[in-house]
Amino acid sequence: MRWLRLDTAYRKEAYGYLEFVTSEDFANPGLRSGGRPYEDGRAFFGATDIAFHDSAEPPKETILPLGILLNAPPPSSAKALADRYAQLLKQSLTDWRQGRLSDEQLSFLNSFVRAGLLPVTLDELPQLNASVSQYRKLEAEIPVPRRAPGVHEAAAFDQALFQRGQINKPGDAVARRGLEILGSHPYPTPLSGRLELAQELSAASNPLTSRVMVNRIWHHVFGRGLVGTVDNFGRLGDKPTHPELLDFLATRFIEEGWSVKHLIRLLVTSKAFQQASSATDTSKGIDPGNEFLSHSRIRRLEAEAIRDAVLFTTGDLDTTMYGPGVQVYYVGKTEGGGPKGPLDGNRRRSVYQRIRRNAHNPFLEAFDAPKPASTRGKRDTTNVPAQSLTLLNDPFVIEQSARWAKSLIAEAKPREPRIQSMFLKALGRAPSADELSGSLEYLTELAAEHPEPGTDLDKNLRVWQDFAQSLFCLKEFIYVD
Repeated sequence: MRWLRLDTAYRKEAYGYLEFVTSEDFANPGLRSGGRPYEDGRAFFGATDIAFHDSAEPPKETILPLGILLNAPPPSSAKALADRYAQLLKQSLTDWRQGRLSDEQLSFLNSFVRAGLLPVTLDELPQLNASVSQYRKLEAEIPVPRRAPGVHEAAAFDQALFQRGQINKPGDAVARRGLEILGSHPYPTPLSGRLELAQELSAASNPLTSRVMVNRIWHHVFGRGLVGTVDNFGRLGDKPTHPELLDFLATRFIEEGWSVKHLIRLLVTSKAFQQASSATDTSKGIDPGNEFLSHSRIRRLEAEAIRDAVLFTTGDLDTTMYGPGVQVYYVGKTEGGGPKGPLDGNRRRSVYQRIRRNAHNPFLEAFDAPKPASTRGKRDTTNVPAQSLTLLNDPFVIEQSARWAKSLIAEAKPREPRIQSMFLKALGRAPSADELSGSLEYLTELAAEHPEPGTDLDKNLRVWQDFAQSLFCLKEFIYVD
């Protein structure tokens, strides 16, 4: 045991929270800190004392390895000293076996072990081989516990208000409560007040929670919320375009037991959801922003859906349900210096990807996947050159195009039926006559650019790979009409 110093000067005059965890709890999934292989989770530590003090020096050691020798009169000879060592060792081992070892005895025994004066290895104690083997066998059968973060409910206090966010200027204490503007009162509890807050938020009398929830669901179904600022219902947020509809849906949502499935079923079976995306001249003049739902919105797929669509189109999507998350990352370098190939779980649906704050998926990032450091009720939807370049150059798209080309060549379909099946799989429709003619011309140009002597165009892998990737690069592939 030794003292470890934690400098908390940066938290002076403020409340702090310190948590002690094992290395396995703190390490990244799959790798321990420093890139070492992740072990089986059997880690431990001990703490006997915690001291708070202003000095930079740790407290002085009060338990010394040989201090136990001073609990008796001085020995009269070297033999008497050796006898005292032997007696103390035997007594310490006996007390250890019976579970009453003191700190002094522990330090005394530890000094002998570190000095190599006590046998502690199987080579030195071969008679323990069978016992240790049995112990290790039983130990390996004990499952490593799975851990999940939780909240410990304990005695709480009212936090002082930090004026302008400055922790060294605390103001008056603020009682634990919900939003005062909604009629909330201080919680009469010595605990944190989390339970009272949850009950207050989910109460049918709360006018805000149900409306925020309904508006977010409407946003995901229709592409824009009835209140455009889904994260802001305050003074600086947008006004609802259909306030009576928002009130009706919020009331129905509560009456149906806060069922998200029932609400989604109602929305997708509505006449508003089933409208065409082509706006009439009249609606363009009256409702240019489509705030009044005169027609359906053309929307780009979210980042995860684009990745899944690529995998589904090539027939490579793993639709297995449930199970642990998977990590998608890039390793190695290609001849051009770029990352080589996505590995480790890249076939599963994107919803199963393990999200880490310091290791983002570059493909998803290009299509506005939000940063995991904060919550976002509404994602950004940009249209920037980096997205087209990603579909042209990302190793994931290139690899999937090659896989699709291999499967097409293996099917050995004639050229025109093959093109028609590719359009149907990627875009959900057959190509027009002009598109079919243009595709045939493009294939001929690709064959001239990537000639393979003795190989028919219909079996040229590079040609069909490039043609497959060209379909992924179409706007129609990533937009829903």
